[in-house]
Amino acid sequence: MAVGALTVLLLAACITSLKSATQPATAAPSGTGHTVVAIQGTRFLVNGELTSPGKPAEGLLLNTRMAQAIFDDENSDTVAEWAYPDARKWDPQRNTNEFVALLPSYAQHGIRLITVGLQGGCPSTNPPCPGGDHPWIVSAFNADGSLKSAWMNRLNQVITAADHNGIVVMVQFFYHGQNQRVLDQPAAVGNIIDWLVTGGYTNVLVETANECDAGFSDYLDGGNCANEVNVIKQVQARSGGKLKVSVSWKGGEQPSDEVIAEEDIVLLHGNGINGTQLQALIASTKNAAAYKADPKPIVVNEDSTSTDNMNASVAAGVSWGYLDTGTNNYQDGFQRPPVNWTINTDAKKAFFDNALRLAGPARTKIAYSGPSGADFNDAATVGATLTDVWDNALPAMPLTFTLGSSVCAVRTNKSGQASCLLTPRGAAGSSSLSIAFEGAGIDALEQFAAASESVPFTVLKEQTTLTYEGDTTVINGSRANLSASLAEDGITPIAQRAIALTLGSGNTAQSCQATSNAQGQAACSLIAAGQAVGSGTVSATFAGDAFYLAAESRSGVEVVTIHSGLSYTGPLSGDVDDAVTLTARLSSDSESAIPDATLTFTLGSLHCTAATDTTGAASCAITPNQAAGTYPLTAAFAGDARFGAATASATFAVTKEETKVTYTGATTLRNGDSAQLAATLTADGVRPLSGRSLTLGIGSMSTTQTCTAATNQAGSAACSIVSVNQPVGAGVASATFGGDDRCLRGNRQSGPLGVAASPGVNR
Repeated sequence: MAVGALTVLLLAACITSLKSATQPATAAPSGTGHTVVAIQGTRFLVNGELTSPGKPAEGLLLNTRMAQAIFDDENSDTVAEWAYPDARKWDPQRNTNEFVALLPSYAQHGIRLITVGLQGGCPSTNPPCPGGDHPWIVSAFNADGSLKSAWMNRLNQVITAADHNGIVVMVQFFYHGQNQRVLDQPAAVGNIIDWLVTGGYTNVLVETANECDAGFSDYLDGGNCANEVNVIKQVQARSGGKLKVSVSWKGGEQPSDEVIAEEDIVLLHGNGINGTQLQALIASTKNAAAYKADPKPIVVNEDSTSTDNMNASVAAGVSWGYLDTGTNNYQDGFQRPPVNWTINTDAKKAFFDNALRLAGPARTKIAYSGPSGADFNDAATVGATLTDVWDNALPAMPLTFTLGSSVCAVRTNKSGQASCLLTPRGAAGSSSLSIAFEGAGIDALEQFAAASESVPFTVLKEQTTLTYEGDTTVINGSRANLSASLAEDGITPIAQRAIALTLGSGNTAQSCQATSNAQGQAACSLIAAGQAVGSGTVSATFAGDAFYLAAESRSGVEVVTIHSGLSYTGPLSGDVDDAVTLTARLSSDSESAIPDATLTFTLGSLHCTAATDTTGAASCAITPNQAAGTYPLTAAFAGDARFGAATASATFAVTKEETKVTYTGATTLRNGDSAQLAATLTADGVRPLSGRSLTLGIGSMSTTQTCTAATNQAGSAACSIVSVNQPVGAGVASATFGGDDRCLRGNRQSGPLGVAASPGVNR
């Protein structure tokens, strides 16, 4: 059991506000009586039963000396010696809080008694205890014997917390080196007796003084502790016998017969002796005349860290107490403040593990608190409470609830309660619900005994609901993921049931089957949806079986196409009469190519179509064949059953065709005669251009003679100069095309041109 799980509970239960110690009637704690200690012959009873029944420590109180559980020092010159390393100051309430938080862990290891000092224990080795001048001021008593309220608050906190954990507290009144600070010791004893009795504590024993023969006042000693007989009588008389009382002697020493005869419990200390010597001391004590006359429990409430001594004492039928003085390092031991109360060292672990071995696991019991029935496969909250033999709640313990094949496991909370959801899996009818605690252990030792409980439980048939959860938008030609959840009353999932999922209806319906998983979900896919584009339906159907009623769910679905994208990748210009190859690429949203799709290219009033290849590309050729200028260019995909329509636009520049003029007319002329001039006009020097006007001429400058003609189908044009009138000799002939809205200007001069004089004329 985790210590932290109980800390808040214990602190809430244990911290009680106390008024002045001079008014003990106001100091009664709440919730006392969980642990009631009593004596039966030489053995102890807790709540009317022998402790640790059937175990080596049966009837014994395995214990540990925790003298500093409520420690404080009022000497401002020495209090700094006990400072916590993290806070760098001493904090008495922190000390008690940390101690109380560990009580559950001590109890879980079989500890049934702790000794707590009203004047602490020896907090330091300098000066030694007993002996020396002790400068620290550690006492729950004022000099006049009245009680200090802060100390009483902490004592109440410890006793109450111990009461809730099955632990008895031995309250030690006086400690050597501090008792002299109390001037009226009889009054002090009377006040603390009244406080304990008025408090109504049932888990308290009394040790009047620690080692009365170690140097106390006459009242507490009187020579060989002779006056302790009177102190013991004072406690017994004033408490009306409610407080069982004793006094301890130094290690290895046997109490006097006078003290043994009067006290309720015989206290021994095993300091400084080994196990054999301790058994001899126990045997000697049992052979004392006073003991033989009135046998009573013997308790070693201070010894050492020796588990050998512990085992020897228990073997002799005597309770044994752990003393681990440690050092003032907030790590080792339980006596030198600041004390680390955790089970954190090898010595502590060895003791507590051995205590658990000797005391054995605590008995446990289970009380069921859940319903008596539930619908099939409808989760029910089952619960139970786990307690120990003292009816104390056991937190952080695992409980397992089983109903047929259904199992749920959960840990108890701070109140010992556990609940979890358990779903009946068997057929309707009468059944049985079992709750089991398998026990718990630490370090391979059993700490709490196992327990189980069984109660009748009825399983009823259950209704079902089916909810469609798949795609609500499907893309034709793509995978459609259909799914639905089957549940009881719309809450608890139903697994391993066949669900039919259908897209569409009638002749175009597409269906698939799936089995529900642990979450009640059934899912299957249609490889390629093929439905009319627009609003449609999808349905999920459960046919029912021997345990469940049928269920159906219908939902709307939108059938759409895949969004496509089109990009133009071809040229953006071309000559009027030259064919250009227009190209574009079609792809989906995921940039995957869309093949086998028809694209239409439009340039002005011209159109061409092409199919996309495996890369999504398509191309076709168009000859602009229209006047030069800019024209809109579009590539368009009309869409199909799978992919949506797409377009791409651009501006295309139609440029004028380059032309070539070639003179082909007469090259030898005679003045006065007519001259036949001719030329051809081609595009790019290849294709004839018809219907264009050419200007043909001879000569230059002021002597130029021209005529015009239109090209024929062959691109040729011819005209005549009626009478040549040119300088005799070499000349030039020219042919010129002025250009138009489709073709560029063209010009050609040819030479030399031979010109002869007219007969009889000399120029």
